[in-house]
Amino acid sequence: MEHLSPRHPALAEHLRARYSPEQVQALAEQLRAFGVFEFHALPNGLYAAVHGAGGVEARTGYHHTWVRDTVQVASVAWEAGQLGVTQRTAEGLLAWFEAQRPRFEACVEGRADLDDKMQRPHIRFDGAQLTEVDEAWPHKQNDALGYALWFLSRALLAGLLTPDPRHLRTLAMFPSYFAAIRYWQDRDSGHWEETPKVQCSSVGAVVAGLAAFEKLLSARKQSLVDSLPEGWSAPDLVALRARGRVVLDHMLPWETRGPEAQVGVEREADAALLFLIHPLRVLDRDSADAVLRNVSDHLVGPHGIRRYCGDSYWMADYTRLFSEDVRTSGFEDDVGSRDRHLKPGSEAQWTLFDPLLSTIHGWRYLASGDAEDLNLQRHHLHRALCQVTGPEHALGGGHCPEAYYLADSARPDDWVVNDNTPLLWTQALLVQAVLALERSAVRDAASSR
Repeated sequence: MEHLSPRHPALAEHLRARYSPEQVQALAEQLRAFGVFEFHALPNGLYAAVHGAGGVEARTGYHHTWVRDTVQVASVAWEAGQLGVTQRTAEGLLAWFEAQRPRFEACVEGRADLDDKMQRPHIRFDGAQLTEVDEAWPHKQNDALGYALWFLSRALLAGLLTPDPRHLRTLAMFPSYFAAIRYWQDRDSGHWEETPKVQCSSVGAVVAGLAAFEKLLSARKQSLVDSLPEGWSAPDLVALRARGRVVLDHMLPWETRGPEAQVGVEREADAALLFLIHPLRVLDRDSADAVLRNVSDHLVGPHGIRRYCGDSYWMADYTRLFSEDVRTSGFEDDVGSRDRHLKPGSEAQWTLFDPLLSTIHGWRYLASGDAEDLNLQRHHLHRALCQVTGPEHALGGGHCPEAYYLADSARPDDWVVNDNTPLLWTQALLVQAVLALERSAVRDAASSR
């Protein structure tokens, strides 16, 4: 494994070949001093994608709330014991989806054009006002809705929310919607909001959501059964989930392939599949191993991890090629116009995935005691710490960026953070990785006695 040098000198002393629980606590305190453990929720518990970036978030659109990001951040807040804000997040999401009921019903009843991305339930919105954003956006994102069902079902099951009839009716919209759009063959824009295709990362998120909803149904059977649409039953939910499992069994470890993929968008390795390992945990050991190999073999770079090979979002020369008002547009309708500028090997390297991989290997170490998993857990955490900004950054040190990109392809060492800094999603995943390391350090210390 390569030698790693943190950009922030205060983190250098925290990179160790082996950690005691006390040393993990010291690392956590340093990150707290940077503000990494502070997620800055809106008053209603929802989250903006970027917070406190000197106004750049308003110019990039990252001041909006994404369902996917909010669920992932809230899951970490929950794990960190921040139960009050987690409860508010769940209530805020329920309020949003209650407001989206007309869109769900129009899709289920056949009154909406399912090919029109704007007629789908909106997954990016003004979180502070709980209002839709008047901007064309690829809202066909089944993964985001799968995450929402997964998180809200678990929150109800854990008692973070009171299971009143209104909440249950809101959740009961999701299975009917997934059936109506035939999610197992629905081409959606997915995690990266790009060319619509049938992709495992989206199908798997829906499978996870349906599985969590089934558990909730079993625990609170009669009240939930009464809230289901007429004609629905628990076996119907099992069958609906099984449709997605067939797709996963057919395509994994690829993200998309075969007739389900559009021409030119077959993809073997995609880092979005890591989320099916954690936090969603819908992959068996063999499938997870194959996904991890693909990411390691094809996507890991010296500054971070590529989303996928051929990714032109924040590729080399990105700010020179595109004005600020179009950089984060997604290019969903014409990604090819962006792709033609891509130079091989110049994909942005993201900071989301090293802390996620550290957490995954940490959970594996707890389950197996395998020293290699512990080594990989530390390795990816060290990479994540080295991605934290140094004091020379315009916003100062101690921030978690979205990605590093090659600002000038004529200068191959000119890798800098992109505009979307600090990204709350990355920040949460780094906190999660530190919490996982703390558990591993306790086990490692116990096993060495």
